[in-house]
Amino acid sequence: MTSFKAVGNFLMLLLVSSVLGRNGATAWQSPLSRRVFHRSMPFALSASTESSTTDAAEVKSAKKSVPITLLSGFLGTGKTTTLKHLLENVDGVKIGVIVNDVASVNIDAKLVAGQTIDGMVELQNGCACCSLADELFFSVDNMVNDRELDAIVVELSGVADPMAIKNNWIMAPSFVKEKADVARVVTVIDAASFGTDYMSWDEARERKGWLTPNEEMSPEGNRKVSELLAEQVEAADIILLNKIDLAENEEQVAVAEKVARALNDKAEVRRVQYGVISPSLVISDGSENKMAHDHAHDCKEPDCTDSSHSHSHDHACAEPDCTDSSHSHSHDHACAEPGCTDTSHSHSHAHDTETCNDPTCTEDHSHSHSHTSVDELGIVNFVYKATRPFDPVRLMNVLNKWPVPVKETLDLNILNEGYEIPGEDADVDSPFVGVLRSKGFCWFAPNKWTGANEDAWRHDTAMFWSHAGKSFTLSSAGKWWGTLDKETMKKYFVSNMKEFDRIIAEDFQTEEFGDRRQEIVFIGVNLDEEKIRKTMDDCLLSDDDMEKYRRNLRNYESTLFTK
Repeated sequence: MTSFKAVGNFLMLLLVSSVLGRNGATAWQSPLSRRVFHRSMPFALSASTESSTTDAAEVKSAKKSVPITLLSGFLGTGKTTTLKHLLENVDGVKIGVIVNDVASVNIDAKLVAGQTIDGMVELQNGCACCSLADELFFSVDNMVNDRELDAIVVELSGVADPMAIKNNWIMAPSFVKEKADVARVVTVIDAASFGTDYMSWDEARERKGWLTPNEEMSPEGNRKVSELLAEQVEAADIILLNKIDLAENEEQVAVAEKVARALNDKAEVRRVQYGVISPSLVISDGSENKMAHDHAHDCKEPDCTDSSHSHSHDHACAEPDCTDSSHSHSHDHACAEPGCTDTSHSHSHAHDTETCNDPTCTEDHSHSHSHTSVDELGIVNFVYKATRPFDPVRLMNVLNKWPVPVKETLDLNILNEGYEIPGEDADVDSPFVGVLRSKGFCWFAPNKWTGANEDAWRHDTAMFWSHAGKSFTLSSAGKWWGTLDKETMKKYFVSNMKEFDRIIAEDFQTEEFGDRRQEIVFIGVNLDEEKIRKTMDDCLLSDDDMEKYRRNLRNYESTLFTK
């Protein structure tokens, strides 16, 4: 893995040479085994990790399968509290909950009907709770046997990647998937800590209590907190913005919500307190992504008191007496109230020292300034694409100067206005100022095709680019599909030829190099798309470089065939 870490205020490139040997990855793996973009982007999961969803449909069961909801989120976001509310619901919804530790849920003893020999806690309202077995499908099978459940909720560990769990479920025995199947992912995020987590340098193992004993020994412990947070948000069908009552102010909640929506514009975002949600959130079979009394947009019903609904306003609330903290009370003009301390208001001063009559004003009036409200900041995204490989040296020179925000929390205004990074190597004019998230696949040209320290494996290996907050990683994502002939490739898509056709139609860019390409999504505040594209283009091989690339490739392949 290639990663960036801070030394002072700079990003220093660290290369770990043991990532790949001469032949690249130790086993052939699809580069599309990682989810690259949120749902509006063209990438999809590969057949090697996501087989056809029609498999389960082909096996008809007399009883409809129970929908499974994967509940993800960091330790401390309120997942366990949410589960407790679901288990103790009085709506007549029978929910089975699978957790890491039943004791941690702290179920009200008065509601417990009994406990089975295998540790299953039965509640009087028909719900049940058990601890996770070694394999998830064993726990699910045990849960649904002899029980009439409306839904199952599986609590994932704080560092779990929901998409990896969802993909692994595809390999579950068919007799289990006939009874229950994964329908959706719900991610819980902490409104109060989202900004600091997103801008943290920490690895998961540096957070006390985050890892289970098994995870302590796994690569998950090395994952950056910011990257994990982004991936959990991107994987979600529903995002619960919890603990809004503990946030410092509305601005903090608004930042978390706006960034979450930017990372995953297809997910529903719900503001909640104390983890209280409607059981209807987990009883859908996922076929329509709709729930009872659900809103695909913000709830506009003035008398609605359902805390699971989103009651935010797309516009500034104009009611002068409104005290609802979930409403946006931003001003399109400078706030004229001299005693106003609401940080979400714009308090620009265009006057000078002779005309300022504000007794509380402490600003230097020799210049004007304004604090832009979060609602006014434009978070945009675009996808960079190219069909030539990057020159590794040129790209690394650019990435080594990647700008790093100096603040320890996510402040969209700072991202909008720029960075203050001291030091000789800092690039204050970087086109990447304002980038919140970037993610995708890269194609690198080898530096040396033969001999000692050769890296010819780069030609066949897709590299995975992932940046979130202050964290940046480049890692192997497996081999390109183009390393296989199409007949061999079809064997990976026996049950899902539509996906094969899509990959050939959308991902294969040229007959010469197949699906080798650059495809990276950039998400950020007021991005200069043209400047970013030019910077990336300047890192690609030139026409002369490509001719040399082709000669080296021919020589390399002829050498391999004669060995």
